[in-house]
Amino acid sequence: MKPLNFIGSSLDDLRNFPDEARKAAGFELYSVQCGLEPNDWKPMTGIGRGVAEKRINMMLKLLAGDINKLEDSIMKKPIVKSSGNVFLDLGFSPEEAAILQMRSEIMADLRKIIKSKKLTQVKAADVLGISQSRVSDLIRGKWENFSLEMLIALATRAGVHISLKRAA
Repeated sequence: MKPLNFIGSSLDDLRNFPDEARKAAGFELYSVQCGLEPNDWKPMTGIGRGVAEKRINMMLKLLAGDINKLEDSIMKKPIVKSSGNVFLDLGFSPEEAAILQMRSEIMADLRKIIKSKKLTQVKAADVLGISQSRVSDLIRGKWENFSLEMLIALATRAGVHISLKRAA
């Protein structure tokens, strides 16, 4: 998984967004960490290779990539490394962050399976037992359309063994 670094005031700015916008940012950032492309982005080649601008509502620039390749002007800004759960970073309670993280992980896994098996949306719909339009939502990262329970069911249908691990 790629590291996630918040540069300058980006983390504080994100934490000030409404809950739904913070969730959207979290799902998109997790996708980027997993090597998937976000839904609305453009490369920032002027800053460095592997750096992308992620646009959510107010065109907030979030940088995810190799911080060693960023320009000096960017490097002078404070960098906050992710805790490992982007939803905790964004200020959600530990309980909600855990659920959102699980949803992100399963959704990313499903997107990777569809891509790696080169399934058409019609074939993926057949395998997953859902409509083609729901597969489209899944591929486009429409996280708000899928509960954790639904994602677990879809992953199981795709042959993924899902287990819950607890740690004290």
